[in-house]
Amino acid sequence: MARRGRVRVADLAASCGWSRKRLWARFSDQIGLTPKRRAAMLVRFDHAARALSAGAHPADVALACGYVDQPHLHRDVLAFAGCTPTALAGRPTTAG
Repeated sequence: MARRGRVRVADLAASCGWSRKRLWARFSDQIGLTPKRRAAMLVRFDHAARALSAGAHPADVALACGYVDQPHLHRDVLAFAGCTPTALAGRPTTAG
């Protein structure tokens, strides 16, 4: 969370004292997501959604959150929130 999904799986595994394979298995068993592909995407999306809700421009959010470009941010917002970044920005938030 502190690195907003931008951490190598090998580094995360090493910090736990586990192999990559063990981390992958435990992560999938305990959280139901793979560490990099899904969990990191959700962490990155959460950061982007908060920035959009705070009024940041989608292009700036894409850059700040580690998306390749604005269309990739748009794709994730559609997938996770079911709306466009502009529509998401207009939604009330319970984020604290």
